[in-house]
Amino acid sequence: MIGASLTALFYGITPVCARRAIRLLGFVRANLLRLLIALGVIGVLAFTVGRGLGTEYWMFATAGAIGFGIGGLAMFRALPPLGAPLASLVVETVAAFAAAVLAWVWFSDRLTGEEIVWCLVVLAGVVIGLLPYVRGAARRVGAASGVTLACIAAIAQGISAVISRKALIAVQQTVQAVPDGPKVKVGSSFDYVFTAAFDRLTGGFCVALLVFLAVWWASRRVSWARAALGPAGTPVEGVTADAGDADESAESPPEKAWPWVGANALFGPILGVTCMVWALQTMQPGKVQAIAAVAPLISVPFARWLEKHRPPPWYFVGAVIAIVGMVGLALTGS
Repeated sequence: MIGASLTALFYGITPVCARRAIRLLGFVRANLLRLLIALGVIGVLAFTVGRGLGTEYWMFATAGAIGFGIGGLAMFRALPPLGAPLASLVVETVAAFAAAVLAWVWFSDRLTGEEIVWCLVVLAGVVIGLLPYVRGAARRVGAASGVTLACIAAIAQGISAVISRKALIAVQQTVQAVPDGPKVKVGSSFDYVFTAAFDRLTGGFCVALLVFLAVWWASRRVSWARAALGPAGTPVEGVTADAGDADESAESPPEKAWPWVGANALFGPILGVTCMVWALQTMQPGKVQAIAAVAPLISVPFARWLEKHRPPPWYFVGAVIAIVGMVGLALTGS
């Protein structure tokens, strides 16, 4: 529960940092650079306090290729037209449903009836809290395509979480089957978290690198590829700024991209995903994703802190409902 809650916290900060990085570098470069930074940091941890490359490397790498490579790229592309709150809302809520159903169908890792009820309470709170931003984002140019991309990112994230959960179960079963193996079960061991996170990152980075190289090659010939490599997220006239528009609502001096790329790497693939892997050791993927779905509620005050505006009343109503749901989940068990 602690790991999933920390995932929500870090995921709540990530989209705001990502959106600023995208505005300065473009979504293809921003995605690649954050994974490169994270790969270096998690790699050091994996080979020092972790266990190096894991025994289920290819499963974790596949999970990363789907989650980071496909899902991360789709999420980054959805951020400029949707804004951080709405993009996170779509990704986290749809990912919760996708992860819960896939884990149940694939290897019978199911939620209890009580857990399902509390997960729905959490998701209802998230939707209610972000209703004002949904209405505002509907007037944006490209909102429909942004929602489609966010749904793709959500499904990819859900699949990635389920594959990671399956790999962690396989590792734990291997450890238990070897008499002379490690005395600490994977389910209660934190050092394997760094190994799994690193394995996932290698898959995601390879996909992001291939996409960057393909777009860079295409940029010499077609305009859409040149646009994909350029800055994104320009203001849309006639649209009221929301919490994801903290960087576009007023004149500001030129910003440097690296602080935002670094913050995105820190709170996303380094801290956020590491905590998610930690949570997946003992929790059903749908439950982890439902708790992580609180992230967009966290992103609102963070973005508004940058813009100096107060969230609308419905935000607080939704936040209270989501907290009640999380408390209910905490009381149900693992």
